[in-house]
Amino acid sequence: MKTLANTKVLPSNAKRFYCHGKLLLTSEYLVLDGAEAMAIPCRFGQDLCLEDHENNTIDWKAYTHEKTLWGDFSFPIAALNHSMNAQPKNEKDFLIKLLQIAKKLNPSFLKDSTGCSVSTHLEFPRDWGLGSSSTLIYNVAQWAAVDPFKLLALSMGGSGYDIACAAAKKPISYRRNTKIHSLQIQEINLEAVLLKEAVFIHLNQKQDSRAGINTYSKQKAANAFSIMEAIEQINTLSRSLLNAKDAKTLMTCMEAHEAFIGNIIQTTPVKEYLFKDYPGAVKSLGAWGGDFIMAVSEQLNPIETKEYFFNKGYTTSFYYTEMAL
Repeated sequence: MKTLANTKVLPSNAKRFYCHGKLLLTSEYLVLDGAEAMAIPCRFGQDLCLEDHENNTIDWKAYTHEKTLWGDFSFPIAALNHSMNAQPKNEKDFLIKLLQIAKKLNPSFLKDSTGCSVSTHLEFPRDWGLGSSSTLIYNVAQWAAVDPFKLLALSMGGSGYDIACAAAKKPISYRRNTKIHSLQIQEINLEAVLLKEAVFIHLNQKQDSRAGINTYSKQKAANAFSIMEAIEQINTLSRSLLNAKDAKTLMTCMEAHEAFIGNIIQTTPVKEYLFKDYPGAVKSLGAWGGDFIMAVSEQLNPIETKEYFFNKGYTTSFYYTEMAL
C-alpha cells in the first residue's frame, strides 16, 4: 500500500504532524480497568498538515488512504471559544469539540490565529479499526501542545493504549492505574515465534468498540465476575502469550485468552462460529466481532494460513512484519 504521508509535498510555511495506528494483542476490555495489555504500533498511520491563512476560519479536509475526500468542514475560528457540545451529532461537531477541548487544555492554542487550512491523510482504510480517531486525537494534541491522554479522556474516552501506540516505535506493555490516574508504558520484545508465525486478517467489517464496551460494562455492573480476579488472570494469560517460545504454546495461550474474554463478555469466540475448520488458533484483536484477528497454526505455514482465509473471502491479511512498525 502506498502511504500518502511520506509522499506529500508541503508548502515551506506549512506544518505536519504524524503518528502510527495500533493493534491490541491482549487484555481487550479489561485494559479499561487496569489490566496489563500488549499492543503494537502499525506501519500505517495518519498525518495532519496545516497552513495559516487570514480568512478567520478553519477549513478542514480529510482524505482516505486512496486520496479521496471523505470529510470537508469549515467553521469560524471563533467557534472554538463557544461552549462545548456534550454529544457531537456528526464528524464536524466532534472535530469542533476536539479543538475546543484542546484550547481549554492550552488557552494559547490558536489564540492569535487568523485561521488555517488543515488536511489529514490516512494510510489505511477507515474500516480497518487501526485508529483513525486515536491518530487524529494524537496529531491534534501535538499541534495544540497538550497531553494527548487528557485530550482523549475529555473527548472520546477509552483506555489510552491507542494513544500510547501512536508515539511508540516498538511493541508496548500498557497499563493504567485507575485509582491514582497513572500510566505504565514500556517497550517490550516479542518472541520470534509470534513475529514469524502470526498472520493478521481483517474480518471485512468494522466493529463498534462502544458496543463491546457496553456489554462488558453491563457484565461488570451485574457483578458477573470479580474485577480484581479477572485482571490477575488476564495478566497471567497475557504474559504467557507474550513469552510463548513455540507455535503450540502460543496457540494454547491464544485459545485460553479467547475463552476467558468470551466468558467475561458472554460472547462466542470468533473461531467457533466462523473458522471451526482452521487447523490452528484464532484470536480477536481489540473489540470482538470485527476489525482484525490473529491466526497461528502448527500445521499451516503463514502463506498457507493466508490462503485459507483468502478462500473464505477474507482477502486482506498481513504477516507480522507487514503490519507492525
